[in-house]
Amino acid sequence: MCFTVLFHICPRFVEGVLSYYYKSDDLVVKDSELQDWIREIFEHGFLSQEQTGIPQKFSTVAELIKFVTMVIFTCSCQHSAVNSGQYDYGAWMPNTPISLQHPPPTTKGTKDHIMMQTLPDISTTVKGMSTMWLLSKESSDFVRLGQYPEQYFTEDFPRKQIKGFQQELHLLSVAIKTRNDKLRLPYTYLDPANFENSIAHRSRGSAPAPLTRSETQDQSSFT
Repeated sequence: MCFTVLFHICPRFVEGVLSYYYKSDDLVVKDSELQDWIREIFEHGFLSQEQTGIPQKFSTVAELIKFVTMVIFTCSCQHSAVNSGQYDYGAWMPNTPISLQHPPPTTKGTKDHIMMQTLPDISTTVKGMSTMWLLSKESSDFVRLGQYPEQYFTEDFPRKQIKGFQQELHLLSVAIKTRNDKLRLPYTYLDPANFENSIAHRSRGSAPAPLTRSETQDQSSFT
């Protein structure tokens, strides 16, 4: 539900704003800065690889709306969905081992002790957990999707579009929280209140404390 609703909220907002500034396809074609922007993305960001699907130019308002929507959605909603749960899932190392000390088993019936010897050691596991913890934490300059600390627009229409966008995101957040209240394991990664308008990874707070000697000895029985 969350993913689908967000995928409809974002293009409505993008279309509302861009259609205000670009009344015709001709205005898009003649906007040299806009065309330079997409050409630079295609040539330098994607090395002119046509198979990536990235356009080399914008010919219509619809093409522009589609691309901008894709960028916003990918860097906010989709990024939150695939990034925010890394520590929740990967803190139990066997779920996502970051390395193997032996080649993976190729036959059925492999003994448990062989599997344990294959998994990474404690030091490697702790490094992997710390990395996932940092990637999953809220950034120190967190700005949620739809919030713009810098006032980019002065016209009434785009500012109304922004307020409408914020309201739709708020209503979705309320609906998600209401649903989560009834779940044993709530799903929070696509709650608009919890994800950013970018892919920032500057973590707030301190990293997990390193394992003590006793904790290391306790965990050694599992490796």
